[in-house]
Amino acid sequence: MKKSHWIVLIVLIVLTAVYFLARSRQPVEKEIRFFKADSSDVYKLEFFTPKDTIIVSREADAWRLVNPVDWEVNQQQLEYFFTQVLPIRTSATSMSDDPNLQAMYKVNADLAIQVKVYDRNGRLLDHVYIGNGANTTFDYGRRQNDRKIYQFKHNITNLVKPDIFLWRSTNITNLKRDQIDYIDVKYTKNAYTLTVLADSIRYSDSRETFMIPRYNRAQHKVINALENLVTWQFLDKETDQWKAAFEKPECRIEVHLKDKKVRTFTLIRKITPLEGTHPNEPDKDVYVLMMVDDRPSPLYQMTGDFINRFTRAAMHFKVEYD
Repeated sequence: MKKSHWIVLIVLIVLTAVYFLARSRQPVEKEIRFFKADSSDVYKLEFFTPKDTIIVSREADAWRLVNPVDWEVNQQQLEYFFTQVLPIRTSATSMSDDPNLQAMYKVNADLAIQVKVYDRNGRLLDHVYIGNGANTTFDYGRRQNDRKIYQFKHNITNLVKPDIFLWRSTNITNLKRDQIDYIDVKYTKNAYTLTVLADSIRYSDSRETFMIPRYNRAQHKVINALENLVTWQFLDKETDQWKAAFEKPECRIEVHLKDKKVRTFTLIRKITPLEGTHPNEPDKDVYVLMMVDDRPSPLYQMTGDFINRFTRAAMHFKVEYD
């Protein structure tokens, strides 16, 4: 190799070494965990704003929504908190420590979503303020009694929002077929009983009794409705206005279980006239309200299909479908 080529090669090697040496000496941004609590120590979560409060509590290994109602917690929402919120990291260098900027970043008491994390003895592990800064896509946070405002690399505001529709499970019941002894249904036009046997279901009313064909669609819709009873719409307030209507319901379902427990589902239709509609549009809003186990609150808004599954004539249970 010519001397000039060796010189070029040596220069390239030196320049490459200088480049990588310079990169290795560049300062690396230090990150810290924003929350201090470890997930194994957490037994209670509180999310609140000046208007709303959600409290989720852990008893043994089960989590439950305890405020504003006692209800099964939405497991997916809870998982989001433990996998995406609690471990979130931020730069060790804060965005600002100016208290006058807290409102702009929405991490002051009036605008932030406050999050409190407790251990099993009720000791406060974390108290933080989470906000979505004005005119920015980033979320920000600060700790209680700390002026420093940190910027998150991921959006978490919607994962800590104290909205009951996010934290309450949509599940009402999961009554499996092998748990059911028989089902009593009473509605305005008839009353019948479905008795669940080992490999079939028997239909009976005041006029007739017969075994339902194996591939009958009506029976499968009834069982499926009880196995997957869910709704997104709940009525928690001012439910007394429906008390009289539930005294004469359109349909009442009593599910007798093999462990001798009885679950009841009482249904009415709520009809609300609509004003200012066009001739080709519906002039009323119709939906179904359901009371569970004779508790006046909460009530559940169901679809018309749900009540139709139970208010079927005997002939619908006799036909076998392919």
